[in-house]
Amino acid sequence: MKKDAENETLLHAYEHDEQSSKYFIKPDSRFPIDDDLEAAAKSDGKQKAVSKWPTIVATVMVGFGWLSNEVALAWVHERVPDDYHPLPDLFFSHFPEVNHFFFLFFLAQYLPNRSNLFQIRGAIRIAEYIMIILLVSALLVMFTHQHRWIVIRRTFFCIAMAYSFRALCVTIFQVPVPSVNTYCAPKSNSSFELVAGRVVKMFWSAGIEQLRPRELCGDLIVSGHTLTIFTSFLVFKTYAPQRVQPLSHIYHILAFTALFSILLARKHYMIDIVLGYTVSTRIFMEYHALAASYHNGTFETNPLSWSWWSFLIPYFESDAPSNFHNHLLLYNRSTTRVGAKNVSIKKRSFE
Repeated sequence: MKKDAENETLLHAYEHDEQSSKYFIKPDSRFPIDDDLEAAAKSDGKQKAVSKWPTIVATVMVGFGWLSNEVALAWVHERVPDDYHPLPDLFFSHFPEVNHFFFLFFLAQYLPNRSNLFQIRGAIRIAEYIMIILLVSALLVMFTHQHRWIVIRRTFFCIAMAYSFRALCVTIFQVPVPSVNTYCAPKSNSSFELVAGRVVKMFWSAGIEQLRPRELCGDLIVSGHTLTIFTSFLVFKTYAPQRVQPLSHIYHILAFTALFSILLARKHYMIDIVLGYTVSTRIFMEYHALAASYHNGTFETNPLSWSWWSFLIPYFESDAPSNFHNHLLLYNRSTTRVGAKNVSIKKRSFE
């Protein structure tokens, strides 16, 4: 017993020594890691609860952004110029339109009048399949993360900002469709009943042509596919556990493959893709930079805080941990009796 007491004293001194303290990670005490939840339950310690209201607010913002995009498309369809050829585009000038098979593109290089001979209409399927893979992966990480309420609110806020900006651009910029073979439904009028009917009809397809064939035209600047692809990729890269991080390299390649497929299908101009990549990545990175600055106490001196929406950062981050490990809680919930209480124990299975 004496030897155990001496060892305990030496260990305590070592942990509190200034030279050795750098080797000990001190996570935020408000958000303990679930390494030993049974011990945490037995200790009966109180931890700060995470408010769900910021997540609900972020969800409402996503709904508004989504709805504004649908309304903008339903309205702008009547104003898309249909008597103009596609605008000049650097990508289109080097890559002709081809149909169904990638090898036909190389064949087209050696044939006359190749720009009107083929078109890769099926390339959009490749882009949307990749987008669905990335989206499902991101949703899995978001909803099984140990701090899911925080991850969801951050992601939803970034999505809401990106899609609200897209709705504004769709309304402002009315350009011809990028392909003469693109089908656009006949124009009618801009009555409230017509716009509302179009919104209800296409709301649940989320712009995915595999769910509903595209009929309305005009939502070009900015590319919604690109916003979704790169936001999903960044969510996975930022919040997925270290064990599955090698997948992020594969997803990165798939993301750019999807962009190339969108251009081959002539669903967007190159400027739409570039703006989609810029908007999605900058909003995501700026939000997380401001969040880190807020938790480090340098928010007021950070030039990024000059953004008009930065006042929302304290609201979304006030109950978030300053740093946390990425754990996915893929578990079966069980109840264990500790003393006079029934304590729910979560078995962590992935980190």
